Amino acid sequence: MTLEEFIVRDEAASHRVAQIDENRFIHAVAWLIARTGDSIFWLLISAILLWLRRPEGWPLLITVAVTALLTAVAKGIFKRERPSEKWAIATDKYAFPSGHAARAGAVAVTLAFFFPPYTFFCFLWAVLVALARVILARHYLSDVAGGLLFGVLVSLILQLFFISYGLSGS
Repeated sequence: MTLEEFIVRDEAASHRVAQIDENRFIHAVAWLIARTGDSIFWLLISAILLWLRRPEGWPLLITVAVTALLTAVAKGIFKRERPSEKWAIATDKYAFPSGHAARAGAVAVTLAFFFPPYTFFCFLWAVLVALARVILARHYLSDVAGGLLFGVLVSLILQLFFISYGLSGS
């Protein structure tokens, strides 16, 4: 399969997923789930954890910030246009890799290190955030798959750093 064929298939599959957004309830649920992947949400959570002197505060804050920075750089390199601008107030105009999916993948890894019994739920949440972005027609499936993978890799690399400096949950 050529890259062009892959892109056509990706766009068609993403469009089929986004069609379920025509239901107002599904749109509201997808929007709410997607918001849990916002940077500001996780920066606020990190600030609360730091204020409470919780050990996961700094790793979470650093992971969210580094993932956001690296995702912005990657978007500037790839410059893939978003599938739709409907209902959108975007902080950036590019789609690949998905920042929400990258952040969700990175947060899931970070939280899994601190709360191993909840690993499954952390990753389930991350996948739901990613799918919500496709349902809302803000990303293609490949954007969120790439974002999830990117975020997981960034967080795993950061976890090595955190472990070496005694900042990790493991």
